[in-house]
Amino acid sequence: MATSARPGTEVTAFESRRDFRQSQETRAKFWHVAIVSLFFVAVVGSGLLLGAVMVVGTLRGDDSNEPTSGSRTGRVARALQDGKFCHYVIFDNKTATAIEDRIGRCDEDKPKPKKEKPAAFSWGK
Repeated sequence: MATSARPGTEVTAFESRRDFRQSQETRAKFWHVAIVSLFFVAVVGSGLLLGAVMVVGTLRGDDSNEPTSGSRTGRVARALQDGKFCHYVIFDNKTATAIEDRIGRCDEDKPKPKKEKPAAFSWGK
């Protein structure tokens, strides 16, 4: 049986292979844990980023709710879960405060779309 000499101890080839295999298993486990952790960090990070984008998009509001150039307040409509009603918030640009306003229908401030008449049939005139 082959042995290797370490200061003060003798290690057989079997023990040497076992130690090498354990170090490989430890290294493989480390990389496995690192990759799985990185995956979860990426999923959570993308979820947070998507949430931030949705909040910014929700707070942006419609063009109909934009304040005039001389005004310092704006009205923001956030759709509720049913999609029919909106929660209105008034935002003061000068003091950076938001005041909850009311809950109302989302389409009440938007102009009604014009109904177009269907094109009348003509014989090429």
